[in-house]
Amino acid sequence: MKFLSLCAGIGLLATGAAAQDAAPGSLEELMHELASTNPLMHAIFADHIDEAKEVNAKFQAGDEEAALKAASDMFRKYSQAAFLAASDGAAIEVFKKAGDVIDALGDHYPRGCMEFVSNDISSEALSIASVNEAFRKYQEAERVAYEDGKLRQPVPRMEIGDMFQVATEDLGISRAEMHTLVHPENVRAIELCAIIRKDVNISAVREPLRGQYARANLTSKK
Repeated sequence: MKFLSLCAGIGLLATGAAAQDAAPGSLEELMHELASTNPLMHAIFADHIDEAKEVNAKFQAGDEEAALKAASDMFRKYSQAAFLAASDGAAIEVFKKAGDVIDALGDHYPRGCMEFVSNDISSEALSIASVNEAFRKYQEAERVAYEDGKLRQPVPRMEIGDMFQVATEDLGISRAEMHTLVHPENVRAIELCAIIRKDVNISAVREPLRGQYARANLTSKK
């Protein structure tokens, strides 16, 4: 279902499972699908059920483009605010789990590294057991960070200059590697995985800056 795979801004395949007692096309059916394919979007929809109903109504009316836009708007609005307020521990855990995904992709499906950072991980990547397991744990860490931050007040976001300093000094990312991340077309997939792995190595960041750096990257990616 294209709507399910795109509505959270990340390329996932629906499992095909449907709630046995849910009417086809109902919000209940949609929520059941999201619970197993995208727990973060499921949590956002559950917290804002009236808006979720409007999104589903657009989709059922055949206006998939409008439904996708409305869902994406919800995702950005609520996830950004929550991630910016998440505790250091919750934000850092998302990064650690992202590193595990990159490790699994680097070992078994290198071209999936760019898919992952582009929020478009493929069914081919997810068909690999170790990748699928790591990705599900990453998704759950995202959901936990959202739940952790949604009732907190946002904290000031790390400045771009400070982020650059952390990336170059703590993570050891060169200007050339930064350029490669922006223009990855001519780099071998396995080399790209190695650069991305450096980029998500949150444990290498100075401890007082880890939470700030993690939150800043989570909110800039979404």
